[in-house]
Amino acid sequence: MFDLLAVANNYRQWSRSMEYAAALCRLLDASLTGIFVSEPIVPIPAMNTPLAFPEIYTISGDAARDACAAGPEFLCWAAARGVARAQWVVAEGYLEQTLAQAANWHDLLVLESGRESPLGAPATLGQIVLTCGVPCLLIPDSYAGQPGFDTIAIAWNGSVESVRALHAALPLLRRARSLVLIHGERIEPFSSVDWKPPFTLDGYLAQHRLDATHRRCEAKADASGAELLRIAQDTGADLLVMGAYGRSRFSEWMLGGATRHVFEAANLPVLMRH
Repeated sequence: MFDLLAVANNYRQWSRSMEYAAALCRLLDASLTGIFVSEPIVPIPAMNTPLAFPEIYTISGDAARDACAAGPEFLCWAAARGVARAQWVVAEGYLEQTLAQAANWHDLLVLESGRESPLGAPATLGQIVLTCGVPCLLIPDSYAGQPGFDTIAIAWNGSVESVRALHAALPLLRRARSLVLIHGERIEPFSSVDWKPPFTLDGYLAQHRLDATHRRCEAKADASGAELLRIAQDTGADLLVMGAYGRSRFSEWMLGGATRHVFEAANLPVLMRH
């Protein structure tokens, strides 16, 4: 993880997620890109008049210019927190599409989550996680801790998503004092390949000289998110690693699921990978 991208909800006060991202960059000796996205203002029917559109463009343009002017302040703020390499980027566009493009230049996307966060709506976070193409680190807006990674909890069900999340978290897993594998209901991914021998979780951990204790998550799919968070809290985890949308996104929203619940209720940082 050499290049981190962190979303700024505003450019006048840096969020908890930005603070966490800066501390993580210092820990990993990584670069930090702070990004503010100025989204187009969609006029409501009552505003759909010839006079409304120039006013909308003026407001949008002013926000982008003000955000650009915050660049030197951001660089000074990052340097004061020990970040050796930082840059500030302002983009005008839709949030999900903009982050999907910016993420191509980065290894990790840091986002704020929680009910009070402007990005905290599960639909928004879900779309970003699905489309950005890189691991996402969600920092609850109420979280005040620093990235230490003493204990990392890993949600594991054998799905493609959980494999990707595990692999993405490897630089952090190597720093942890203890790892806790939380085994849920196993999902067997379809494969037309006959592996000899197959890739296994134990083999992967052994290859990277990692050892973990094991916990079972007995909850059914609709309650697994709450149980994952409970176990992570019981083990004193600093971070939860999990795959996102292990079943179809439609099922997640209609029936509930671990990803959706964690978006809404996580009280610790969560590294997700779709």
